[in-house]
Amino acid sequence: MINLRSSFLLSALAAAAFVGCFAQTGTDGFGNDPNGNGNDPNGNADPDAAAPALDDAGKPAATGVPCAIETTLSTYCWSCHGVTPSAPSRLVTYGDLTAPSVANGSVSEAEEALTRMKASTSPMPPSGPKPSASEIAAFQAWVTASTPKGTKCGGTTGSDASVSIPEDAAPPPNPYNTPLQCSSKKTWTSGTGSTMRPGDACGRCHNINIAGTVYPTAHEPTNCYGVASGSTVVVTDAKNKTVNITVNSAGNFLYSSSTVLTAPYTVKVISGSKTRAMSAKAPNGDCNSCHTANGTQSAPGRIMAP
Repeated sequence: MINLRSSFLLSALAAAAFVGCFAQTGTDGFGNDPNGNGNDPNGNADPDAAAPALDDAGKPAATGVPCAIETTLSTYCWSCHGVTPSAPSRLVTYGDLTAPSVANGSVSEAEEALTRMKASTSPMPPSGPKPSASEIAAFQAWVTASTPKGTKCGGTTGSDASVSIPEDAAPPPNPYNTPLQCSSKKTWTSGTGSTMRPGDACGRCHNINIAGTVYPTAHEPTNCYGVASGSTVVVTDAKNKTVNITVNSAGNFLYSSSTVLTAPYTVKVISGSKTRAMSAKAPNGDCNSCHTANGTQSAPGRIMAP
């Protein structure tokens, strides 16, 4: 996840504190001068100052994700859960965060994000800097207060200042909400070698370090061929050793070097300029043992190409 850490203070916040965070666009923070005439202290009109929406009390309207929350998400989450997410869920707009979680429909995406930030096992983000105790406390306070709307940082939402999406934009479709299908329409029936039994757990018969199958969709039957080459699986082990494994014509990938990698693993799939990163660290290298047609051990389904 990207590191865009801001230097503002995050302390134990009450819910009401979130609505006070905004980017100043004029001398008083509202695009106006202290005299309320829309001019700067020198009497010059500021044609570029866009006045934000105000509530009935004349304060900035609470229309989006509170600034403190948006900053935490942009710092730690948006590299995978941004405007165009490589992960199953987008965590950008207020609608995204209050929608039912893709991973657990009984809670909101905000609640699920908080749970993953606080997790002792496989916390989010899976690599790089983690949210501080004060950032998590602020996120907790917001969720506990039933996720009240607040003023967004600078009035924009996106993975960078040049990208903006409507606050009421629908969350992206769940890529795991797809039927069981063999997309390639090609099935392995016999033979041995690196293209055998795509989708099956290789470790049941072979002493391998890393192996699995990459598919175009989330639910594909065993023995169905996966993506036809063109993808690379990048694995980084617990000792920061990284290997790039080429996906073959059956969608299979295999690392059987004498140099053994150490679990757990950080894994991502790269296809051209697109990347899909595994949200948690893989506990072992027999990838298809968890990434079955329906998914086991918390895996939602097959390994998917981005």
